[in-house]
Amino acid sequence: MDTIRIGETHYNAATLTDTAKALLGDLQKVDGELGRLSLQTSIANFAKSALIEKLVAETANLEAVEAPVAEAPADE
Repeated sequence: MDTIRIGETHYNAATLTDTAKALLGDLQKVDGELGRLSLQTSIANFAKSALIEKLVAETANLEAVEAPVAEAPADE
């Protein structure tokens, strides 16, 4: 007997309704998309780190200046 766990409860997979089966299919698609997005995020973060390293190297010989002081907003 094939079983499926939903939350902490196990069910006989053969007894699932068509709606439950469709929902499980949608859940699998969402999990797949989350995995794809996680990989894309990792790739983007790696690229960002590489760009920051290159920027730091490119600006290594520039003279640093003090950060500007932010002005307080005027009262209206």
